[in-house]
Amino acid sequence: MAINSKYKLIKILTALVWFLLGSGTIVLLVAAITKKNNEHCLKTNIDISGVQNNFFIDKNDVIKIMQKTNGGKLENKPVYKIDLASMEIALQKDQWIRKAKLFFDNNNVLQVKISEREPIARIFTSSGSSFYMDSSLTRLPLSDKFSARLPVFTNFPTDLMVLTKKDSNLLQQIKMVGEFIGANPFWMAQIEQIDINENGDFELIPKIGNQIIHFGNADDYREKFAKLATFYRQVEAVTGWNKYSAIDLKYKGQVIGIKRGAQEIKMDSLQAVQIMKTIIANAQKHTNDSTNIQLIQPADDNSSINEPPIIDNVPDEEVNTENKVENKINGSISTKNKKSETQKNAGNLTAVSVSKPSSFKKPNPVPLKKKTITPLQKPKAVMPSKSDY
Repeated sequence: MAINSKYKLIKILTALVWFLLGSGTIVLLVAAITKKNNEHCLKTNIDISGVQNNFFIDKNDVIKIMQKTNGGKLENKPVYKIDLASMEIALQKDQWIRKAKLFFDNNNVLQVKISEREPIARIFTSSGSSFYMDSSLTRLPLSDKFSARLPVFTNFPTDLMVLTKKDSNLLQQIKMVGEFIGANPFWMAQIEQIDINENGDFELIPKIGNQIIHFGNADDYREKFAKLATFYRQVEAVTGWNKYSAIDLKYKGQVIGIKRGAQEIKMDSLQAVQIMKTIIANAQKHTNDSTNIQLIQPADDNSSINEPPIIDNVPDEEVNTENKVENKINGSISTKNKKSETQKNAGNLTAVSVSKPSSFKKPNPVPLKKKTITPLQKPKAVMPSKSDY
């Protein structure tokens, strides 16, 4: 009997202890809930992570999304009226937010942890549209507030959001090459853009050097960049940056440099010829607008020759004198004719075309004096004066 009574007493005491513990727990919970409901949000602390250089979303953008979800400001608002789950969903719908986590700490401060998407490349499609892409291959829109300095890929084949397997593989290759270039300051400074050709291979356009770098696909991309760096140090640093028209990295273990050939030289020559034709055409245009100045030549007039006088009454010298005069006249005429022909030829050679200046005035020609023809007269013989003796 005594044992049974003792056992019952222990059982009653145990039940009483558990009842007290449960009641105390309930009281504490009610008190905590009551205190929680009476507390207000003191402030909001926003932490954005997951980015190093580019911030496409800031604290103000996060606050606007939270206030829109809760219908007003969060500070001094009762804690129980703030729906943390709804705010997390609204934040994660933003294209630039990868993940959002919200909670209150012991000081009633709302802690907002944001993980932002960071783009690794900017891609231009063949139609001309453009978008960013992050490391998860998610397409990101362009931002009005910020333009990221990223590796640029051009001629992506499609604008569709749902991609084929080939296009998905191409995006994966863009991710690998873009992340490598973006993490290396030298290649970020040297590579202007990466073109995607019809075969899906990459062609690098450098900022220094007038050549195309045939990169191929993204297989062994680290080795290809190492080969290109070696080529820059050992070859182009010695021969110059413009000696090669193309550099081929597609073949394993080697770099092929293609020198500028005769075809390119011919193209340069044709360009020079075209430039010369333009210069000649401009010169001819100016020539058509110029004034031709013809040098004035004297008239060819044989009558201007002064004939020597013939002396009469000298029978012994008459014939000789006439012959001499005739020869002299003929010689003068011949000389005059040659001179006139020379002047005509000289006149043809000295026609000069010059541009007419604004203050140019054509000179008035000096009129030639008309020479009179002296008739052939026989002068009288002069006799000695009579002597007084």
